[in-house]
Amino acid sequence: MLNAFMPVLAAARAKVTPVPGVGEQMANEVKDTVSQAAATAGSILDRMPLLASRLLMSLAILIAGLILLKVGKWIIARFAHRKNRTGGIGPRKGETARSIISSIYSYIMFFAIVASILWVFNVNVTSILAAAGVVGVAIAFGAQTLVKDILAGLFIWGEGSIAVGDLVSINDMSGTVEVITIRTTTIRNYNGNLCTIPNGDIRAITNMSRGFKRAVVNIPCPYEEDQERIVAMIKDEMKIAAQEVDGIESVPDVMSIVAFEKNAVMLQISVACPVGEHWRIEREIRSRVKACFDREGIMMPHYTHPEP
Repeated sequence: MLNAFMPVLAAARAKVTPVPGVGEQMANEVKDTVSQAAATAGSILDRMPLLASRLLMSLAILIAGLILLKVGKWIIARFAHRKNRTGGIGPRKGETARSIISSIYSYIMFFAIVASILWVFNVNVTSILAAAGVVGVAIAFGAQTLVKDILAGLFIWGEGSIAVGDLVSINDMSGTVEVITIRTTTIRNYNGNLCTIPNGDIRAITNMSRGFKRAVVNIPCPYEEDQERIVAMIKDEMKIAAQEVDGIESVPDVMSIVAFEKNAVMLQISVACPVGEHWRIEREIRSRVKACFDREGIMMPHYTHPEP
């Protein structure tokens, strides 16, 4: 009976495949991982010469682009200087044109450098531009401020309302215009601080550098004094000032009573003067009027604390 089952048991044993242990499975996985890493490293090593050549080409493009940027700005500056020297345009307008054109040229060059480097790495710049065109409407909503600044800069340049070197007041900030770019305007105030204003935020411009400036000084005079006498005294003093003070080319106008204040009668002195010199001339006029009052024994009105 036992001999009858022996062939069946032998066949069953022949069909059973031994199952590998856990250690053997982990060894196989590590072996596969090492093989894949080795294959990746070999692929990188095979591509290393191509990658190195592309990096060198990108570096060469970057250096050449920066050189062209520098040379282009130098050419623009030389052209503006030549126009100023030959009288084609004014010096301030020429400096403004140089600043605006240099700004536009810088943006174009930076875009060209980036596009060239992407082309070296086989990045399809055309597809990027096409994608940019597809999402351009969405980007425009986020870049409304930038577009507004650029358009305002073009209008400022075209209209010539301000120029580099002008003494201006923009949005209640006063100073001298130092730089005008396609996007911003930079002015230096009287404390030496640089104020950068986006062109799109410029609402009101007061240009104090066009034509001439007028020095205006208000003089408080006591009610008790004879106003005609005071006016005659100040007129005589201004005749002397017209001869002694640099920048005053004519005798300042002395206007009689222009306002009644709580403790003084206000007179006014005004005179045309060169641009940027009105502060100095106003200080000189105040000093001379005070000295004249002191000589004549006239006490200028001033605030006194009430007695307790």
